[in-house]
Amino acid sequence: MVKDKIIVIDFSGTLIKPFVAEEANLKRYNLLGIPRPNSVEHKKLHGTKKHYDIIKQHISKKFGISDDMKIGFIQIYNGEIELSGKDVKTIIMTDLFRDYMYLVASENEQKIYADGILDSLKVIQNRGYKLAIVSGIRKDIITGILSITRCPIKFDYIYGQDPVLSRDDNLQLNKELSNKGKIEYMVGDKFSDLEPAKKLKAKSIFVKWGHPTGGEEEFADYSISKPKELEEIIR
Repeated sequence: MVKDKIIVIDFSGTLIKPFVAEEANLKRYNLLGIPRPNSVEHKKLHGTKKHYDIIKQHISKKFGISDDMKIGFIQIYNGEIELSGKDVKTIIMTDLFRDYMYLVASENEQKIYADGILDSLKVIQNRGYKLAIVSGIRKDIITGILSITRCPIKFDYIYGQDPVLSRDDNLQLNKELSNKGKIEYMVGDKFSDLEPAKKLKAKSIFVKWGHPTGGEEEFADYSISKPKELEEIIR
């Protein structure tokens, strides 16, 4: 039986432009009363543990929630559980991010996507590859944005986070995906997006239009400046 050939695409900073998450995060800062960082500080902090800690500290102050609290919670459609205050703060943090990501997507529609990337992904899909999104962002954020913007690409697989960010790093998510077929290429704007490629025996493609954290060009098998270049690499 022939295995599916899979291309993994990172979401924020790769498929969609960096400004989407940046604007959503700044809107969240404004709501919580967090001092607005300058552009350099924002790019350095965004998505880091320190960044999350700052947001959760302000959630504690604004909503009066402490880590040791126990809060009853009914799961969607089925089951009742108890959440720690720490988990509730994470849910609030990621809920606010979801809401503002949806808002920015609604305001900008398909302009949120990296210029030309949808056309190039369609070409690659027509060559017989399966397209997968693997991201540290919540799955409901990803799928919601695809729906809001009426994305013309139907992704075959989408692996994202849950509301309390309990899923492990990209390596675990990609290992789950590898059960569906052979991951041929991994496309991303950060080192963490590309790092699992070697263990999964895939080629890595670094995109230069996102939020690099350092070391991507030295690590990646390919580096590109425009989505059109994907068509030359993925044959």
